[in-house]
Amino acid sequence: MKNNTIYLEAAREKNRLKIGIHTSRDVIWHYEDLPAPMDKIEKTSVSMAEALNNASRKGCGGLQEFEKLKAVGQMLCDELLPLDIKEKLRKSEAEYLVLKLDDGLVHIPWELLCVDDKFLCQRFSMGRLVKTRQKIAESNERPLTKPLNMWILANPRGDLDIAGSEGLRLFQTMARLNQEEDMIDPCLDAEITPDEVKERIKSYDVVHFAGHAEYSSKSDQSGPGQSGWKLADGNFTVSDIDKMASSSAMPALVFSNACQSARTDAWERREKTDEGSFGLANAFLRSGVKHYLGAFWEIMDEPSSHFAHEFYGLLSNGTPMGKAVREARTNLIDKYGPDTCWASYILYGDPRISYFAENEAPRKQSAPEPAITRATATRGTLFNYTLNTAKLKEMQTWLTVFLTVIILVSGIIAGNYFIQGFSLNQKIRIQELLTNQAEKKQKRTEALFRELTKITNLPAEQQNAKVLTMAMIFDSQLSVSNKKKENLAAFAIQNQLIEHSRFKILERKSYDIILRELIWEKPEQLKLLMPKVLLFLEVYEDEEQSLVLMRLVDKKTGTVIDNLFEELDVNKPILAQKKELSENLLRKLAERYPLRGLISEITENKVTLNIGYEAGVRMGQWLRVVGKDTFLKVISVESGTSSARVTKGKNNLKKRWEVEVIPHL
Repeated sequence: MKNNTIYLEAAREKNRLKIGIHTSRDVIWHYEDLPAPMDKIEKTSVSMAEALNNASRKGCGGLQEFEKLKAVGQMLCDELLPLDIKEKLRKSEAEYLVLKLDDGLVHIPWELLCVDDKFLCQRFSMGRLVKTRQKIAESNERPLTKPLNMWILANPRGDLDIAGSEGLRLFQTMARLNQEEDMIDPCLDAEITPDEVKERIKSYDVVHFAGHAEYSSKSDQSGPGQSGWKLADGNFTVSDIDKMASSSAMPALVFSNACQSARTDAWERREKTDEGSFGLANAFLRSGVKHYLGAFWEIMDEPSSHFAHEFYGLLSNGTPMGKAVREARTNLIDKYGPDTCWASYILYGDPRISYFAENEAPRKQSAPEPAITRATATRGTLFNYTLNTAKLKEMQTWLTVFLTVIILVSGIIAGNYFIQGFSLNQKIRIQELLTNQAEKKQKRTEALFRELTKITNLPAEQQNAKVLTMAMIFDSQLSVSNKKKENLAAFAIQNQLIEHSRFKILERKSYDIILRELIWEKPEQLKLLMPKVLLFLEVYEDEEQSLVLMRLVDKKTGTVIDNLFEELDVNKPILAQKKELSENLLRKLAERYPLRGLISEITENKVTLNIGYEAGVRMGQWLRVVGKDTFLKVISVESGTSSARVTKGKNNLKKRWEVEVIPHL
C-alpha cells in the first residue's frame, strides 16, 4: 500500500539543525544533526521577500522574479536538506507533505525549497504543524455542523475594488452551494471596525479576509503585536487576537488573503515571559484556529482574488485543505504564467482535513443554468440563484427583434407591455428567493432558541404592556463597493424603529449571533431579555435594482405577521431612503401592536396619560379615546407620562378611560 503522507521534521538548536523524514507507519526513523548557516538563511529569506514585495509594488512579478525565486529555493534546499532527504523527496509518490517544525524555523519558506527544479509546494499538498514553547490558549473544540457559518470581510477600507468583487463573488459562490441542502451560511461584510470583528469573529466557522494587512517585525519600533488587518476605523491586530484567546472557540479556518499575512519572525519565547505573538498566523493558531492560510509577501490584487475563488471552489467540492491550495496554485500558474503570487501562500494546519466530505459535496449541475464559469461575467441574486448571462443576452436579443416587429405592427404600447411583463416576472422570482432565504433563517433561529432552552432556564416572558421588544436577524448582504457600506439597511431600519415606534431594539447586531455565543458558553443562568417580535432582513442588490425583504415573526407563536418588500433606488444612498424603507414596516407594527394607555388626570387645559416616551409616545402624535368620538394631540412627553389636549369631540372625559395612538396621522 502506497504511503499517502510523508513527514519532514526539523528542529533548530542555535546554528545546528536536526532534520529527518518518515511516514506514519514508521516506528523508528533516522534524523541528521548537521550545521546550518542560519544567519545566511534568514538574511536570504528576508531579502527574497523584500525583492518580491518591491516587484509587486511595481506591478510586476513575472519571469525574472520567478527565476530569482527558483534560485533562492535551490540555495535553501542545499543549505537545509542533506542529500538522502533530497533523494527521498525526489522519489516520493506521496500526495501530502506535512512539515513538523519547531518555533525557530517558521520564518523560513520551506514550501519554496526547490528539488530537481521543482518547488516542494508544487510536488506535494503541504501544511505546517508547529511545536512551540509559547503558551497556547485552551479553548473548547469547535463543533463543525452543517451549515457552516462563513464570514467574508471584503475591502473594509473601501480602496480595493477587486477585493470587494472577490468578496461578493465568493459570497455568491458559497450561497449557491445550498441548492439541495444547507451546506454553508455565508455572511458578507465590508466597512467594519476592529471592535465589530472582536465581537463577532467567534460566531463563525470560516473567516475570509480580503483587503490590506500590515506586517510589523520584532525589529520595528511598533513590534510584531501591531501586525494585523487594516479596517475602516483602525486595525485588528495581533495583540487584539492574543487578548481574545479563551475557552470560547475561535473559527476553525481563517484565510487572510492580504499582503504578508503569513510572514513572521521566529516564534522565540523568552524564559518565564510571554511577550505576545509574532504575526497573524502565530496569533490565530495560538488562540485556537485549526487552519490558517496567508501570504508570505505582497500579492497582486487580481491573481490573489482568482486564487481565493479557485481554492474555495475546490474546498467546497470535498477537496482536502492542502490539495485545494496546491491545485489553486496550479490554476493560478495556468492563468497568469510565472507570476509569483501562486508561490506566496502558506498553510498552517493538517493538509489532509476536508471541511466538506466528498460524499457531502454539492453535485455538479448537468443543466447549463444556473452554473457559472470563470469566463462568464454573471449578475444575479445573492441567494441560491444566479441569472445565466448568456441566456439573458440571447433572450434580450430575441426580445429586441420581437419588439421591433411588434412596434412596426402594433406600435410602442405593445412593446412597453412586454418589457414590463419581463421585469415583473424577474422581480417575483427574486421575491420568492428572498422569502425562502428568510424562512430558512427563521427555522435556524427558532432551533437556536430551543437549544438554548435545553441548557439553561430562559426567563419567563414578562412583557411590559407599554414597552415591546424586537430583535433583528440580518447578514449584511449588500454589494461591496465604494458607495455601499455593510449593515446600512439594518442600521437605517433600526434608526427609524428607535425614533418612530414603541419597540425597544435589543441589540445592534444580528440576534442569532448572540444566541450562538450563549450556546457555546453554556451559561448556568441566562440574563437575556427575550424579544416579542423577530425581524428577518434580506437584501438583494445588483447594478439595476435593489430589493429589501422585512419578514416579521411573532417569536412566541412563530407566526409570520407579514413579508414586506421595498424597492430602493440604486443610485441613492440607503440612509437617504430610510423613511421610504421603513414606512410600511412602521405602519404594520402600529396596526398589529397599537399603543394604548389610560387617562390618569384631567385638568382644564390638559389631559395626563400613563404612557410616555419609553412606551413610544412622541410629541405631536394623535390619540383617540377608545369607543368615543374624541381625539387628543400630545403636547408634552416625559419618560413614563405624557400630556395631551382635546382637539375634537366632547371634553367630558373621565379617568381610566382608554386611549389609543393613531399611527401616521
